[in-house]
Amino acid sequence: MSRRVVVTGLGAVCGLGLDWQTMWEGLCEGRSAIRDWRLPGIEDFPVRYAAPVDDAAFEERFGADEEQGRPMERRVRFGLAAAAQALADAGIDADSRPGRIGTAVGSGVPERDPYELLEAVGEDGRPSWQTLYARRSRLDRSSGLFCTNDALTAGIAARHRLRGPALNFSTACAGATHAIGHGFRMIRRGETDAMLVGGADSVLNLPTMTGLHLLGAPSTSELFGDRLCRAFDRDRSGLVAAEGAAMLVLESEESARRRGARIHAELAGFGSSLDAYQVTAPHPEGHGAALAMSRALADGGVAPHEVHSVNAHGTSTPLNDPIETRAIKDVFAERGHYRKLAVTANKTMLGHLIAAAGAPELIATVLSVRDGVVPPTLNLENPDPACDLDYVPDKARHQEVSAAVSNSFGFGGLNASLVVRGYEH
Repeated sequence: MSRRVVVTGLGAVCGLGLDWQTMWEGLCEGRSAIRDWRLPGIEDFPVRYAAPVDDAAFEERFGADEEQGRPMERRVRFGLAAAAQALADAGIDADSRPGRIGTAVGSGVPERDPYELLEAVGEDGRPSWQTLYARRSRLDRSSGLFCTNDALTAGIAARHRLRGPALNFSTACAGATHAIGHGFRMIRRGETDAMLVGGADSVLNLPTMTGLHLLGAPSTSELFGDRLCRAFDRDRSGLVAAEGAAMLVLESEESARRRGARIHAELAGFGSSLDAYQVTAPHPEGHGAALAMSRALADGGVAPHEVHSVNAHGTSTPLNDPIETRAIKDVFAERGHYRKLAVTANKTMLGHLIAAAGAPELIATVLSVRDGVVPPTLNLENPDPACDLDYVPDKARHQEVSAAVSNSFGFGGLNASLVVRGYEH
């Protein structure tokens, strides 16, 4: 069985806004969520800019969510809020089809406060699990110490009674895109009628940011202030971390039409690959990235010349941007079609949501196809000669987008691409 898969629901929580409509408006207007940022209580941490969620606004809108009498960690709170929005946008009722609606989510590791581990240090100065267990009442109940990696998927599925397959993906910056792609394939094969897919992550804490810094991933520059994320620019110096969540409801065309659902666009193809090169560097010739894009196009039956736009991974790192450019040129080489592509980098406004990054970027791709608008790439003031595509600098472009590709390339050479096209019955 091979069924068409459509997008019927959207939800988002990020630094640009607490719903998908505000996020999309911000992207089209070229607003940035990146701002001056400090780790709480640590003034000398070398990373000085990020794209956080506005905590006060989030709590005012969604409340202090608790599960079983204890507060939730951040990625779960963001994910639940985005999931509720997506399901409401789709108008789908899980109880009417028990076991036929599933969940597939990409997420990072639970947020952990390193200071809590000091509770494990006994009077002799040595750590022990017995000491930590005896002091467990002093720990923050929303701490990642009480959570598992699949807490997001399990929490969403349980909250909304989604009794179909429940999958959690942990594939670095490609996690949400892998989750979306596998949910898409499950619907196409007839295993489910619909899937709630997407991702949530919150890396703005000491352990995770320290790990990213040790890898050399985030920029430590203060030269450009809130214009620090400079994808494809000669002066780019590293990613700018963010937090948040985005979720989509994917549904078989038959299911959506049967219940009269609004269809935003069609998800047509998914492709993935592995560089098998290095943990922190993509293959210098972009073979893995090109393979993921080519597989997604073939999977969707979309010819390269039919694509009008590419939503690039565009991390603003020294290695990713020219290599992704090379991969795009390879995939769209025939008759120089790459010269006609409108390539955009949402991370220049959203920041990098790490495991969740592919989800808000897919929403932007869906809306780009639906509305005929390509959001801009900000801060492209001094283009790198090795990055010589049309990156839609500074201002959104209104144009036909009948088909588009969305890329996510993760640490370890994990690549995933999705193809979206306008829906026609």
